[in-house]
Amino acid sequence: MCKWLLDLFIKKTADTAGTGSSVVISEETPTVSTVETTTVTLPHPEEAKDATATVENTDIYEVMTEWLRDWAVPEEYWEYWRTAIVIELYDTWPVDMLNLGLMADTPAATWDQNGVRHLASLAKWFNPGVIAHEQAHNAYALLPEAQKAEFEALYTPLKDTDELIKYLYSINTYGLTSVIEGHAEVYRYLGGQMPENLKQFYPKLF
Repeated sequence: MCKWLLDLFIKKTADTAGTGSSVVISEETPTVSTVETTTVTLPHPEEAKDATATVENTDIYEVMTEWLRDWAVPEEYWEYWRTAIVIELYDTWPVDMLNLGLMADTPAATWDQNGVRHLASLAKWFNPGVIAHEQAHNAYALLPEAQKAEFEALYTPLKDTDELIKYLYSINTYGLTSVIEGHAEVYRYLGGQMPENLKQFYPKLF
């Protein structure tokens, strides 16, 4: 097997913020006052792995369609994502892929092989959110180097100023490990609610 450059996705659990308001009751008066709390939630919360999922019982087309629909990928690009990317599903990673850097519990990976993009996932992690993360890697690979640099320049200050991005990284820091992973995590968790000026760096996803 040829030597691949793998984009690895190390799964991190994200907790969502609580909702609601606090109620304060005064003993001196019969009135009830409410204190509103600011609630921030991720548009696409993390899905739990499905320990019962196997290659045998997983419908790749169905799960892919769920991602395409839920992340509102324009229908004109659906065929591209279904056919241009080679999708591979495993119950456990084969030895040759482990030798290339995957850990046994790595949920998914993408890579380029002879000009063709690949997406591989463990069946128990093959869900719309993981697909979104990995397809963001495949979209990033379509960008010329100048656009990758432009994305980094626009994205970096947003880590400290955009409410949703700040919230994401307050509960799940994986996107801070590199610009490439940040690019994928912003799409995976924020989808269409990411800052408008970043959408140009997700070809065929918006």
